[in-house]
Amino acid sequence: MKKGIHASYYKEVDVNCICGAAFKVNATVPGPIKVETCYQCHPAFNQNKEVKKVIKGRMEQFLEKQKRMQAVQGK
Repeated sequence: MKKGIHASYYKEVDVNCICGAAFKVNATVPGPIKVETCYQCHPAFNQNKEVKKVIKGRMEQFLEKQKRMQAVQGK
């Protein structure tokens, strides 16, 4: 492999979510990293399919679409 063309690799970079969760990951960008949704607050990974904190925008659209699909399947 050529030297000097690859991105630097940082271990133990802090990631902070707006829901309050904080965890560490390995990344190619120096931290801290701020994210809008994480594995704890995203409904796809949450067992209850609930959002812990209301997030406007794409998350609301996703939840509305999910409710419409469940209503159609329930009929």
